[in-house]
Amino acid sequence: MGEQVNDGKAACGRAGNVLIADMFKTVVAKFDMQRGRPAEAVSLLQNSYAEVQRKHFPPLVSDVDELLAQAYWKTGDTKSAMSYALRVIETNKGFGGVYLATTAGAYQVLYQAEKKQGHLDAALAYLEKYMAADKGYLTDVSTKALAYQTVKQQVLAKKLQIDTLNKQNQILMLQQKLNKKAVEASRLYIVLLLMVLAFIALWAYRVKRSQLRFMRLARRDGLTGIFNRQHFANEAELLLQYCRKSSRDACLVLIDLDHFKAVNDTHGHAVGDRVLQRAVEACKTYLRSTDIFGRLGGEEFGILLAECTLEQVVVRAEQIRLGIATTAAGEDAPGIPISASFGVSSVAHSGYELRQLLIHADEALYRAKREGRNRVSVVGDPACA
Repeated sequence: MGEQVNDGKAACGRAGNVLIADMFKTVVAKFDMQRGRPAEAVSLLQNSYAEVQRKHFPPLVSDVDELLAQAYWKTGDTKSAMSYALRVIETNKGFGGVYLATTAGAYQVLYQAEKKQGHLDAALAYLEKYMAADKGYLTDVSTKALAYQTVKQQVLAKKLQIDTLNKQNQILMLQQKLNKKAVEASRLYIVLLLMVLAFIALWAYRVKRSQLRFMRLARRDGLTGIFNRQHFANEAELLLQYCRKSSRDACLVLIDLDHFKAVNDTHGHAVGDRVLQRAVEACKTYLRSTDIFGRLGGEEFGILLAECTLEQVVVRAEQIRLGIATTAAGEDAPGIPISASFGVSSVAHSGYELRQLLIHADEALYRAKREGRNRVSVVGDPACA
């Protein structure tokens, strides 16, 4: 706050308004006294005291003298305090009760000074004058406040009357526009209805799209995009039921990538994931749209081929085996030899139960691994027994 006041004082001085600048000095002096720095207030006021006296502006002269009296009293200079207090009373003498505030302040200083010096009669006299001046000042303030409130209430009453007339005028204008607004409102209702219908359609579309996405996530393997184990089993059982009813051939092929754990351990899971994806793409090259292809877990995959003889399936499995060996270790995983072992079972040997087909295909798969991996083994093949 002190910096803001000083800035205002300097601005007034630059503008040539010296009187306002001196008034700013009194504000700064009051601020210094509030902060317990009466000596600084004395210094500030004394620097411009002669200039203030030359202006012969009673309100300013009285205010400066009263501030100096208060400041000197707080610094302990009783003599100077009384001197400036008496000047205040002398200045205000010809103005009646106009400057009661500074008069009360001057009498207060004189009362305190006489009391400090032990002059009790003089102190009592100044105390009575102080109380009378202070009471007159408070009365004057109250009268002014009451007058201000009265004028304020009158202004408010006039304003309320004007507001009432304005509102009545607005009501008449609104009544004239009511019919027109009714037509516009019905048009808005139609637009709103269309917007609601559009929102419902959009919401239904998004819900349906989310349902399809969740269904896909529930059915598909997240890494390879083919059926997961559960959906593969469900689709395979439905296809086997169809083949049983129509007495059609069907074969199950289990595929397991050889030494895949070593790929993850040596090159990291990111490279292993790319190898799995390339292996799946190699398998898809040789599959029909009616074949059921799924990831059963880890590096193990299953394919159910309907309406294929065992000999046709063995040829297809050999094609897939070669495809995996030549493409799975491509540019995504350079220098990594990849191969796969295959186990094949057929409904002719194992029946139409998926569980039995899996057991027999798994036995053939492990036989292929025991015999050196990277080969196709068929359940029930005498050469593989």
